[in-house]
Amino acid sequence: MEEFLRVLTAAAPATIDAYRRDLKGFIAWSHDLGHSDPQAIGRREVRGWVAKMSGEGYAPRTIARQLSALRRYFGWLLLNGLIDVDPTSGISAPAGDARLPRVLQLGEIEQLFDDTTPENSLELRNRLTIELLYGSGLRVAELCGLNAANLSKGRAAVEIFGKGAKIRTVPINAPSQQLLDLWASGGSQAFDETHVSGKRDAAPLLVNRRGKRLTRSDVRRILLRTLRAKGLADRSPHALRHTFATHLLERGADLRVIQELLGHEDLATTQIYTHVSREELREEHRKHHPRG
Repeated sequence: MEEFLRVLTAAAPATIDAYRRDLKGFIAWSHDLGHSDPQAIGRREVRGWVAKMSGEGYAPRTIARQLSALRRYFGWLLLNGLIDVDPTSGISAPAGDARLPRVLQLGEIEQLFDDTTPENSLELRNRLTIELLYGSGLRVAELCGLNAANLSKGRAAVEIFGKGAKIRTVPINAPSQQLLDLWASGGSQAFDETHVSGKRDAAPLLVNRRGKRLTRSDVRRILLRTLRAKGLADRSPHALRHTFATHLLERGADLRVIQELLGHEDLATTQIYTHVSREELREEHRKHHPRG
């Protein structure tokens, strides 16, 4: 198992830790059944493990996450010739409720973002952080992992190293480009001189006050402070990614284009947004139609 985890170089440390916990749980359960060799695991055992978690009251999303870890592990075993058949093939997790964080409405987006020039380098860094989350639909881990070298010439796009070591190119919207120009032309240096204690890491595009790459906690803190300063309800950084996708879909963007922008491997993951939009349509119909 540890050899498999070592190859996940593109995954965030928190993701690797989650994989380790999930796989340890499955391996311990398998040993209790008398199976110490991965070759002895078949679909029957995997289905039994899913049924066990479901019977113990695990949430569908938790089961799906653990099954995803197991798929990657057995896929790696198969690729390296350590098993002959992938026992997770064709196994599905229980259907969940597909709920997503509540997206920001257009009025909230207009309230959140500011078109004026940032007053200082700290405000510039914070606004650039939030603008990239919404403007390019980045995962928090992808934003934290950005290096200045990932930006294209002219800063019109950024190369993202996403899940599963997959690389995709994502466009940068005009407000983000303007903020990036300010950051590159002196804002980053001013931030280092004014707010960074110690030596700054050279590679990251955005850093915290210790001069290190932004962390998930840093991004969450930046967003919450900005939302509260604007009089808006708390949201997670992930909600901005969902808002990005939902707003594109509502304005007629092709679902496969959104899939590519988000870096979803499976179109079914992206289709969650169509379900959410339909729910909103039904709710609007119910509220406003005389016989809704």
